Amino acid sequence: ERALGGAAMVVCEPVPAHRTGVLTRGNLAWESDDIIKPFQRVTSRIRAAGAVAIQQIYHVGAHGDSDLSFQPHWSPSGGPSYHDSDGSHRMTEAEIEELLAAHLAAAVRAKACGYQGVEVWAAYHSLIDQFWTPWSNTRDDRWGGSLENRTRFSRTLIENIRRACGEDFIVGLAISYAP
Repeated sequence: ERALGGAAMVVCEPVPAHRTGVLTRGNLAWESDDIIKPFQRVTSRIRAAGAVAIQQIYHVGAHGDSDLSFQPHWSPSGGPSYHDSDGSHRMTEAEIEELLAAHLAAAVRAKACGYQGVEVWAAYHSLIDQFWTPWSNTRDDRWGGSLENRTRFSRTLIENIRRACGEDFIVGLAISYAP
């Protein structure tokens, strides 16, 4: 409907990149190729109406809700959750690499679905924002400490998506701004 109404770009509902970062029960997960054919029907209609189709990909990090995701919440430093008294699990380096791979797989699937790009969610103190922020990232390894280390996750993720999906694939980053 938005594309038919003249919207130049349609950013579709955010989908979780990994089972440990779900905030809303019922979100479609990008862990299976089963989503490709149904989404191709959606993207083909958006594109036929003349709009660009973008898929938003998210991971809420510490701020999950176990009653909705049925999974532990992974975060850079094991901080508290806004939504759940369970708090979160401080990721190992292997789990950080797993999340990078999951985000990349979600972007590759989005492209296979016919999306012309992705918007990676770094807003509202989600996983990426938790890596960036010194009070939520107290790590002392290559993923924490200096600004360079705290931005390593997002830089690596964007570089991986660009390399896998190509120069013509849109890669956006949704961020919060508070003056």
